[in-house]
Amino acid sequence: MLLRRLKSVRRLRRFYYDLFSKVYDGVIALHSADRAGRLRAWLVERAGVELGMRVLDLCTGTGSVALEARRVVGRTGLVVGVDFSRGMLEKARDKAGDAQGLAWVEASAPFLPFKEGSFHVVLCSHAFYELKDWEKVWTLAEVKRVLIPGGRFCMMEHEEPAHSFVRFLYKVRLASMGSWDSARFVTREVLLLSRFFKDVRKEKSPTGNSKLLVGVKG
Repeated sequence: MLLRRLKSVRRLRRFYYDLFSKVYDGVIALHSADRAGRLRAWLVERAGVELGMRVLDLCTGTGSVALEARRVVGRTGLVVGVDFSRGMLEKARDKAGDAQGLAWVEASAPFLPFKEGSFHVVLCSHAFYELKDWEKVWTLAEVKRVLIPGGRFCMMEHEEPAHSFVRFLYKVRLASMGSWDSARFVTREVLLLSRFFKDVRKEKSPTGNSKLLVGVKG
């Protein structure tokens, strides 16, 4: 009974994100006050992504961050974008075109299909807060597993929006995912990350509408 219910919830979430993929880029740009996409470059830079690295973009959505990371790692690097929504990944593939050094994988964040120590950096942009509490914990454990020793996890998350309509959309997204507990995450994310990573730091984005958290695998 419980297993059937979990599968039903999962199908609902995937359906929601498949639909949301059609307007995802616009909503993120409005929410983060970053219509020009400069925050993606800032995220990649602050994460320490460099030429030749292997980078995982967790909950890649339509692939915007993965594409920016691919620009930095160059031909000798690899960027893998992971998402559980086929609609999101289809959009990402369309945006990427024939770009080399990119791979798109359909998988859930708490169950990453990669070997231990596969990546130098793991990125996650405006998605982690939507995970349920148990998913957050399992996902952080998986992120730590797939990072090399000394590798970095860097995630960018929303501050609660000041714009009334965007704030409404923000709360609808949380409600639709059954993630009202995520509201607590925005005030205790450093404590949670510190359970898995060392040297955890937090800073505000240049726009002030997002925040950055970085942790290092010990």
